[in-house]
Amino acid sequence: MISEPRIQDLKLEEKDSIDDYFECVNECSLDSQGVECVTQCIEVHLKDEME
Repeated sequence: MISEPRIQDLKLEEKDSIDDYFECVNECSLDSQGVECVTQCIEVHLKDEME
C-alpha cells in the first residue's frame, strides 16, 4: 500500500505535469508552429500520465 505522504507527492507531481502542459500550450499560441507544438507539449508533459 502507498503511504499517505507518497500519495500527496504523486498528486503534486500530477498537478505539476498538467500545469507545465498548459504553460507549454499557452506558449504555442504565441508561436507559429500550431498543432505540432501542442502535440509536442502532450508528448513532453503528459505522456507518463497517459500510460
